[in-house]
Order: sequence, then structure tokens, then C-alpha cells
Amino acid sequence: MVAGSRELSGLRVETHAFSCRQNFQKDRATRAHLFPNQTEGPGLIISGGCFDALPSTSENHSNIIIPATRICFHLVAPATLVDGLIAGGAYLMTPGWLSNWRQHIKDWGFDQETAGQFFRETTRELILFDTGVDNNCLDALSAMGEYLDLPVRSIPVGLDMLRLSLEHLVMKLQQNQKSLPPPDQFFTDQLMAIDLINVLIASNSEKEAIDHIKELFNLLFAPGRLNYFPAGNNKECPVLRTKDKFAWTASGCGFVIPLGYKETSLGILEIDNLAFPDYKERYLILALPLTEVCSMAIFNARIREARQKSEMALQRMARIVASSDDAIIGKSLEGIIVSWNQGAGRIYGYDESEVLGKHISFLSPQDQPDEMPRMLDKIKAGRSVDQVETVWITKEGKLLNVSLQVSPIRDDNKRIVGASSIARDITAEKQKIEKEKRSLEAQLRQSQKLESVGRLAGGVAHDLNNMLAVIIGYSNFGLDDTPSGSVLHKDLEEILQAAERAKGLTRQLLAFARKQILEMSNLSINTVITGFAKMIKRLIGEDISIKMVLGESLPHINADPGMMEQILLNLAVNARDAMPDGGTLTIETGKVTLDLEHTAEKLDVRPGEYLMLAMADTGCGMDEKTRQMIFEPFFTTKGPGKGTGLGLSTVYGIVRQHGGSIWVYSEPLQGTVFKIYFPVSGTKETAGKKKPEATPWPPHGETILVVEDEETIRQLICSALARLGYAVLSSGTPLEAQAVEKSHKGVIHLMLTDVVMPGMNGKMLFETITHARPEMKVLFMSGYTENVIAERGVLKEGVNFIQKPFSIKELALKLGSILSQKDGNAIHP
Repeated sequence: MVAGSRELSGLRVETHAFSCRQNFQKDRATRAHLFPNQTEGPGLIISGGCFDALPSTSENHSNIIIPATRICFHLVAPATLVDGLIAGGAYLMTPGWLSNWRQHIKDWGFDQETAGQFFRETTRELILFDTGVDNNCLDALSAMGEYLDLPVRSIPVGLDMLRLSLEHLVMKLQQNQKSLPPPDQFFTDQLMAIDLINVLIASNSEKEAIDHIKELFNLLFAPGRLNYFPAGNNKECPVLRTKDKFAWTASGCGFVIPLGYKETSLGILEIDNLAFPDYKERYLILALPLTEVCSMAIFNARIREARQKSEMALQRMARIVASSDDAIIGKSLEGIIVSWNQGAGRIYGYDESEVLGKHISFLSPQDQPDEMPRMLDKIKAGRSVDQVETVWITKEGKLLNVSLQVSPIRDDNKRIVGASSIARDITAEKQKIEKEKRSLEAQLRQSQKLESVGRLAGGVAHDLNNMLAVIIGYSNFGLDDTPSGSVLHKDLEEILQAAERAKGLTRQLLAFARKQILEMSNLSINTVITGFAKMIKRLIGEDISIKMVLGESLPHINADPGMMEQILLNLAVNARDAMPDGGTLTIETGKVTLDLEHTAEKLDVRPGEYLMLAMADTGCGMDEKTRQMIFEPFFTTKGPGKGTGLGLSTVYGIVRQHGGSIWVYSEPLQGTVFKIYFPVSGTKETAGKKKPEATPWPPHGETILVVEDEETIRQLICSALARLGYAVLSSGTPLEAQAVEKSHKGVIHLMLTDVVMPGMNGKMLFETITHARPEMKVLFMSGYTENVIAERGVLKEGVNFIQKPFSIKELALKLGSILSQKDGNAIHP
């Protein structure tokens, strides 16, 4: 830089690396070198603000001049740029400092973690002012950014500003004058300025004009601060009286000039921190006529920009109208078509030339009401027109359902001169809605049918359970009273086995009717499947392969583990029977989100997250008629004696009782897929190992109050309890039970009561008696609970319950388990 300057080339120049952290006053070595005892002539030290406090006459060196900028970066870059970057959180560096950045950080006493934390708390990015003197500085910048985990940026800066400053200072020193005229390099070539003015005048937007103005004034004046404040920006705008043509800035190193054209205030131009403020009047004389040109350029640029935006908006609207899929038709107030877009041609089949001049009503079929005259009358009267759905006809005679919206067309004087209609073809939407409606109606009929059959099945199962309870109970008595090798003993065993099979059928009926008692747990369906896989393999045989596709990190569901196994069992049996010659059974799980589009065609299914369990086979499949009936109880496609027809109906009831939904997809010879969707619970799994089998609790003469309205069952239970060694109080109704309780003077250890009874249910009876006998425990029994001690069949927490029909052994185990508990009652209404 020195070698290329005429004013500096003859000087001896020394450079010294000096850190901002060093204390210049205390650094004797540096001071001794910079301020020798003998100087051969005037000296000049150029520095940043760290030298500002050092007087130039210190140590008797009056011929030393130390001009210092507030920030050293101002030597190579405009103050506005530097101050703006610092205010924005930038950490500025020069190539010289950056070349030794690791040592600087080490000198500060920082390790990498501490340095990173310090910089990230105070700095948004690292910025290098690249003067072009070090080719390796960009690599160092990248390394420092990675080390501190901060973004980096390089800004190229020239040395012209530094060269001009040095030349001027040297000239001042050599000529021993207080001020010098600005060097010629500050005044640009006139032709370049003229070119910039011509470009400025041709600006097509206000932003473009402002950019050219800044470029021009930077070229002419090289100010440290140059700002444009649009009219209305009162927060940062300098104060300027209305009639003033200019005003000096607060720093005294520049001026502000208002910009306006044709009585329109445009803004204020601020030029400050001039390199040679002593000549600001000279700059002002040059700037004032230029600002008139700038004002005209901004004003015309605004007009061009507004016109361009308007034209673009019109073109955009024209393209939208022309390319719209909807039919946009312009018409006079009499209904004569005056414009016809591509969408109208595509929908109705007519070219524009075929319809212009025709009345819009030709699109309305003769046997359909024409809505257009009524809508045009409203437009004429200035009234709003509601959107309507009607039927129009195409060129080929096809009827279309259309959604029609008509709006007025106004002229420049806001008068209504016509109407524009937007007609949307909604035929496909209407057909889809109609299809969904028919599908939902069919599902509703099927659901109501299954619901009514379920109520019937539940009632029948309840009555059968009462009869089976008697059969099973007295069979147990007979087996206990007869020798094990006798013919009668074997006959009783056959009766008991038949009763147990019937008991299984009633359980399936109750499951279908959604009246089965459930013991819910938050469980993982994958855990259930993997634990039950061996059972499935033994069940389906070796000629059918099993493929598991189990999703990962699935949400848990609130379900009865035994019922989940029942679903897997029944679906596996159904798949096995569909693949007599072998095949593949695929079990898949996953998390799915059912949106409104998927649930719209499904009855009683809400949008949300679900756990999906799918079981697919490669069997014979089924037709649509069969698919509609597969969930009905006792429906089967198998031969006589090969199925009860309750397998899939049981699955349906279990799924519905768990709040889920089940759907089947199948075609003849294409296999079958069952998909089940369970609502997720959002909680962790609580189902663990199976409960250990209870051991009999020997009775100690405890007193049990039996409440059962079915006499045969009551007699059976009382006999069984007496055989087990309990003292029994018998009652046939809730009122009788209350009377027995009041008359009994001793302790009643437990009440064994039916749930559903005339007049008062078992829960209400227990609530009545427990006030007088808080120590009395309770065991509920029923074929189904009618939501008395369960909600939708889900047993409430802490309720002691035994489901009919039960064996004497089951009853003994249940009673022993309850009476062995040390706490009080197991239900708290």
C-alpha cells in the first residue's frame, strides 16, 4: 500500500503487532521502541482507540502525533458497517489477530469449553474483515468457528480508506498545517457520477432508487454514516423543521436534507461522519442539487413500482381466471354471456365462440329449476346472493351438480354493470357423499341388527347360566357323594363336561353381547402376541407358516389380556380353516393415525391415534354377501359339526367392548385380512405375570349371608357353603336380606349376593347394610352385571366378583381369598 502511494512511498514505515489486552502505559519495551530518546524528525503513530488516552506530548515528544479512531476497525471499514455488526452481536477480527487466535484464547485463560460458553453467551457470529493480506485467513476462520461452535462470515474490505487517511495525515505533518483540502482521490470521475445518476433516474422501485442514491453519495463523499429515512418513520428520523432545506447533524460532521417532489414528502437523507468535516459546507453545496434529482428519481420509481404491481396483479388475476378449474363466466345484467374461461370450456364442453352472446339459462336443463334469473334480480337490486347448488347440462347432455356463486361486476364509478358466476362441478363430491351415506346406513343397519341379536344372546346366556349353575353345582355334589369307579360317577362326569362346554358357549354369547366381565390392564399387544405364539403354532399345524411383523415402540392399550388371547385364538382358527392346503398367516401390529377422511365412512370411529392389530391369511377368501354376515352369531360356512359360528362374533363383541373397531377385507381366492383398531391408553404396561393360582382357605365357621332371587341357585349355594363348613343365612330378596341382617345378633363375615335382582340391586343392598356392619365383606355374583359394578363390562377396581356359572371349587377359592384379607370391604361406592 505504501509502495503504491506517491505521498507515502518515501517514508520509512514500521508495523508493530499490539494486542488490545496489553496495557500500553505499562509496556516499557513497546514504549521505548515507539518513543526513542532521539527522533530524527516528526513521527506519526496510527492506531485504534486503545491509544486514545495517551497524550501526544507524553515523554517530551511533542513532534509525535497519535491520531486514534474510536474503534480500530474504522480504519478499514465505514463506521456505520462496523457499528451495525457489533450491535448485532458480531465479534470482529482482522487477519493479523485471527492468524494467532488459539494463543489469544489461551492467554485469556480459557479452555475450549469455557471459551465456547463465553463466546456463545456474548456473540452471534464471528466476522473477519478480510483485507486480502493473508491467503490462509479463511481456513483459520473456519477452524475458529468449529472450535467455538459459532457461525462465521468473511467481509472483504479494501485498503483505500486507510491509504487516504494516511496520505492526508502525512501531508498535515509535512506541511505543518491545521487542515488540508481533501485529497483529489475523494472526488470521483465526473463521467462515473453521470452514469450513476442516469441509472438512478431509471430505477423501477423505491428500494432500487435508494440503493443507487447510497452508491452515488458514497462515491462522492465517502461518509462514515449514510441513512435514508422514509416519510413517516418518526422513531429514528432526525428532527428537521418543515421549511428547512438542510440541517447540520448533532455530531457536526455532516448534514441532513429533506427529500420531496411535487409537494410530496418522500423522506430524509442523512450524511454524517464525513472524512473531512472541515469541508462539510463544500459537500453540502454539491449535495443539495443532487437531492433534487434523487427526489424526482424516488417519486418516479414509486409510480413505476405501483404501476408494475398493478399490472402484475391484473395479469395474475387474468391467469387465475383463465386457468381456474372452476367455470368463471361473465354476463350482463340480462344474463347474456360476455366472457368464458378455460374451466367453463372444460366442464361444459363449449368453446368460447359457441357461447358468447347466448343467455346463461341455456345451461339449465328444461326439467330443472333455473336459479340464474332470481340471482341476477338480486344483483340488480344490490342485494347479496347466497351460494346455491343446482344442476346444469353439458354439451353432450350430461347432467352435472354444480355449486354456484354469483357476484356483481362494477365499473370505475362503482355502478353494477354485470355479474360474474363461479360454478364448481361437485358431481364427484355429491356421489362420494351419497356413497358414504349408503355405506354408513348399511353399517348402522348391521350394527343395530347385531345389537338386537346381542341383547337376545345376552338374555339367553344369562338364563342359561342360571340353569348351568344348578347343573354344575349338583353334578359336583353327586361326584363327591359317589364312588369314583361307579357307573353313576362316570355319568355325572359326562353331565359336568357337557355343562362346562355349554358354559363356554354362554361365555362366547356374553362376549358377543358385550356383557362379559373384563379385567383391564395397560398392556403391550406385542407382549401378548409373542407369549401366545407357541399356542398359535400348535393350533394351526405345520403346513401353515407364521410371519410376524410387529411394530416397534408401540403405545399400550387398556385391555383384558385373556380377551386379547381369545381374539388371537379365534382369528387363527378362522385362518387355519380357510387354508386347508397350507399357506401363510401374517400377524402385524403398528401405530396408525386415522384422520377424518378415513373415519368418515366408518360408523362410531373417531379420528385419532390407534393401535392396529392385523391378521391376514392366504386362504380361499370370501364374497361380499358372506363378508356382510361373518360377525353374526351362529353363522358359519363350515359343514355340520365343524363349527359353532360363534368365533368371529366373539371377536366382534370383545373388540367393541374394548372401544375398538374391526374391519375385514377379502375377495374370493385372494385371502382375508382382519384389521382391528384399539384406542391407545398412553400409559405404561401394567400387565405382568399371570396371577398365581389361589390355594383353598380352610373355613372356620364364618357366617355368610346369601342373597339370590333364583330359588334353585340359592339352595345350591347354601348347600355348597354348608358342605364347605360355613354358617349360612339365606334370603331370596333384598328386603328379606335386610330383615335377616337385623335379626341376626352375631357377626356376618361376608355377604354373597346376586347383582341383578328385582327392587334393589346387589350394590345398593350392600351399601345399605354396610352402614350397620362396616366389617362385613362382600362377593358379587352374576351372569352379567348391567353396569352395576362395572362400566361397559369393565370391572371397577377393588370389586370382588365371581361369574356364573361357577363350580364349588371356584367358589371355595374365591371365598377363601376374600376372607383371608385383613383389610375391610373391597368396594367403596
